[in-house]
Amino acid sequence: EREVLFLSEALGIKLNRGSDGVVRVIEVSPEVPGSPIAREGEISVGDLIREAAGVDLRRPITNIMWGDTVALIKMAPRPIVLVVAKELNPPPSIADQRRAAAAGALSPTSAAEYYPSNSSGDESVKQIMDQSLAQRVHEAG
Repeated sequence: EREVLFLSEALGIKLNRGSDGVVRVIEVSPEVPGSPIAREGEISVGDLIREAAGVDLRRPITNIMWGDTVALIKMAPRPIVLVVAKELNPPPSIADQRRAAAAGALSPTSAAEYYPSNSSGDESVKQIMDQSLAQRVHEAG
């Protein structure tokens, strides 16, 4: 764990409470000369927020507690300290989850291979399986 000291009113970060109740950094604005953002310490996208303005966030929190925490962070006098940590086993991103789901899904093209339209004149999987079953029953009988 490490402390990040935010000196300015604007923190320059976006936080998100995941469905698992854990608060993570989802965006970090760069510190550039002349920017209203002033902080000391390293904070990165994907970091876990372990403590904010003295509120312990090491355990999953409820949505109601998250709302209270956001209000507290916004109202807390500056400087404000956030305790952050690198996540050792990050959950898959939403984009990764969507890619994985898409890989296992039938596209309109691949679906046509398995389930041809009635107008194509091709046999459907069901018709082929029914014929195969009928043939096996006939051969066994």
